[in-house]
Amino acid sequence: MLSKIMEIDAEIGRIKSDQTYRRARRNLRILRNSRFRSKIIRVQSPEDKRQYLRIRQSSKEMEKIKSIYEDIVARYTQRMNELLKQKTMLSEKLFS
Repeated sequence: MLSKIMEIDAEIGRIKSDQTYRRARRNLRILRNSRFRSKIIRVQSPEDKRQYLRIRQSSKEMEKIKSIYEDIVARYTQRMNELLKQKTMLSEKLFS
């Protein structure tokens, strides 16, 4: 059981360091905090990480891109939450 807990910890670490996850979180943070910046926001394209988009603040395009990044982050977060639940259950069995 201890080895399974260690595997889960390693998987969570891989998810947290995954480039796609980190990029999505960074760009989502930029989009969410955009109201304090200029009217034009520059973020990476969700489809092509080499391409940057210049979008107008509070536009439909911005909302669409923010939605895409929210979905990406939600998928990774859901997976991490599932792993944390498994880890908690295994820890309770191991240490009770």
